[in-house]
Amino acid sequence: ADWSNSKFIVSMASNLNMTRTPDVHFIAEARTEGTKFVVLSPDFSQIAKYCDEWIPIQAGQDTALWMAANHVILKEYYIDRQVPYFVDYLKRYT
Repeated sequence: ADWSNSKFIVSMASNLNMTRTPDVHFIAEARTEGTKFVVLSPDFSQIAKYCDEWIPIQAGQDTALWMAANHVILKEYYIDRQVPYFVDYLKRYT
């Protein structure tokens, strides 16, 4: 239910309309509040028609995509700019 508090939601390898039917309304509610919704899927599925951005990844690209996302997060929030909250989080949980 915390989807409604999110500002950015990514759905990957899941057709929420069919697999999470009781919960999919949280996506619609979050989007009315301005949440950006991105779907990573090789096919234009039922959930992709509701997203803000559809990224048609091919098999094997999902790991590379998340490695790139982690690289950007670590570079921008740990190497280039020291954010106290992020540094504290890293020290506590890694």
